Amino acid sequence: MGKYRSQIERAVTMSYMHVLSRFPAVKTAENKVMQACIDLVTKKREKRWRERALPDFVIVGGMKCGTSSLFNYLGQHPQLFGSSYKELRYFSHDEYYSKGEKWYRSHFPIMKNLPDGSLTFEASPDYLASPEAPERMEKLVPNTKIISLLRNPTERAISHYFHSIKKGWRQDEILNAMKVEDIIFKQRGLYKRQLETYYKLFPSENILVIGSEIFFENPAETLKEVYSFLGVDPDIEISDLSPKQVGFNREPVDAAVHEYLDDYYKTFNQELFDYIGRDFEWR
Repeated sequence: MGKYRSQIERAVTMSYMHVLSRFPAVKTAENKVMQACIDLVTKKREKRWRERALPDFVIVGGMKCGTSSLFNYLGQHPQLFGSSYKELRYFSHDEYYSKGEKWYRSHFPIMKNLPDGSLTFEASPDYLASPEAPERMEKLVPNTKIISLLRNPTERAISHYFHSIKKGWRQDEILNAMKVEDIIFKQRGLYKRQLETYYKLFPSENILVIGSEIFFENPAETLKEVYSFLGVDPDIEISDLSPKQVGFNREPVDAAVHEYLDDYYKTFNQELFDYIGRDFEWR
């Protein structure tokens, strides 16, 4: 039961959020209700915070690159134990970082309850682009391993745009949005700049960079690569490899948008490939 407790908690939480999202009258209260529930659970868990683990590895992003799926798949491995929910955002958001280590540890299992050879982890996709996250992470968990999923930045930006439309955050035409919102859409795809700080603070052998397209096409093989990187049993087969909240664009996008973004990212992509010694063939 212990192994699946966090998975059950996440499933209940996601089901609750799905129900709320179907009723506009209560949707506006969703965040406050969810936060209240999380705070109640966290208060209880904080009582034994010194007995709780810190993450052995962290999935740092990027945003709209498949981190939800990877978090879910890894949580099905019997040696891997995820945080109580995805996106703790502790290292990237002052609102959570100010709560301190006691709050952060409360989202991880009690160490003595973990089987031998177990690893704990969390995933917060905005860590990759956060200026504060790498140094805060190195200060608290200097020996942690880093995993980053990187998606073709053109497709990532388009997916991010449609996510914003769905959430009601913007209504402007896509090409205009890409030209105007440099930080929100385009800069999040400048992966080399974001990875550089991690490589300066953590040993290169403790960092794994994965192409999202490879992960989407063959998740089983990608998981074996991750297992090898983490040093856990590589022969575990995951029964449910269905995508989790991956932001694939299902609306037609004018070729001009792809041309604009491809041209913008061309040099940055090559700099990334040269830096990490791996070419994801984003053409």
